[in-house]
Amino acid sequence: MATTEEHNHWVSKAFMGIFEGFPYAFGTDAGGCRWEPVTEQLMYDHLTGENQIGIYPMVYDPYMTTCGPEGYQHDESNEYPDMLEELWMCKWGAMDIDEGADSLIIARNAQTILKVLGIESYVELSKSKGCHVWIFADEWTPAFTMRRAMMAALQLTDATYDAVFPKQDSLPRPPGNYVRLPYGASRPEGRQQVLDERSLWDVTSFINRVQQNLTPKHLLIEAATHYKAPVVTQPDLPPPRDYSKEPLMKIDGSKLRGLPKQMFEGGPVPYYKGTGAGRGRHGFLNRFARAMFETGYSSPDVVSWTKDLDSRLSVWYEEGPKFTGRNDCDRQIERLVSEAGGRAS
Repeated sequence: MATTEEHNHWVSKAFMGIFEGFPYAFGTDAGGCRWEPVTEQLMYDHLTGENQIGIYPMVYDPYMTTCGPEGYQHDESNEYPDMLEELWMCKWGAMDIDEGADSLIIARNAQTILKVLGIESYVELSKSKGCHVWIFADEWTPAFTMRRAMMAALQLTDATYDAVFPKQDSLPRPPGNYVRLPYGASRPEGRQQVLDERSLWDVTSFINRVQQNLTPKHLLIEAATHYKAPVVTQPDLPPPRDYSKEPLMKIDGSKLRGLPKQMFEGGPVPYYKGTGAGRGRHGFLNRFARAMFETGYSSPDVVSWTKDLDSRLSVWYEEGPKFTGRNDCDRQIERLVSEAGGRAS
């Protein structure tokens, strides 16, 4: 009979296997990316200790790539133009449903649709009040196929919420967006754990069920055909600028006013929770810095406040801060502020 330690290491290895993703970086529970290899010990610490982590699902050309971490420039400005969309792949996907009291209902409805499509899925009560619905493929699957299969299930349930991971069909560079893993040892009681209609599953039951019911790739391809791209009926534009441009005699850099104050305290409007150029965390930070310039703040004040706002992004974005915790945080913030200053009117 295996000892407790031997069992824990088996669980860690199996858990790492079903959540296989980008191998050279992981997301921290506090928010932010850490460029270190994803190891069995890291999974062991997640399951038995205090260091909960998230995994990036997207891997470029996983069957052929031999590039180690030294082959990636850990710099937001560096892109890899030769990467092909169809070679960005994943082995799992997750629907992120954050609709308060309705989250579990939406998750169960999506799970029912997936079952009809032949796809086994698993509902997890996520860290706060929402749910994750997990899907595990039997082989590497194009990210756009996994995404459309999940979005099709949500459409067929008439759900209006469609945040899915992977968040993109392809990336200009790794690692993308991570998802916090379930079963962390320091998780809130009753949360970050898979449940069926009657009870919560322990991690061993979850692993065994996943390993025995991996979804064939061809079923994901078939499910993806049911997705219908939404028809855009009006231009998707940023929200109007409704701040005052009246100049002040003197700007107190220790206090915020106008639109910057609104953005710092209230967070992003829905436009900045989307993806694409000018959106997401980078777009929100850029707009905040530009609003500060347009309101009359000096460049040092804009840098300081933008850095503070970045550290608070985990309040509104599951991915956490954009730059905080990175070695090049100050340089990236200064570059963003410089770009925003050039665009300020």
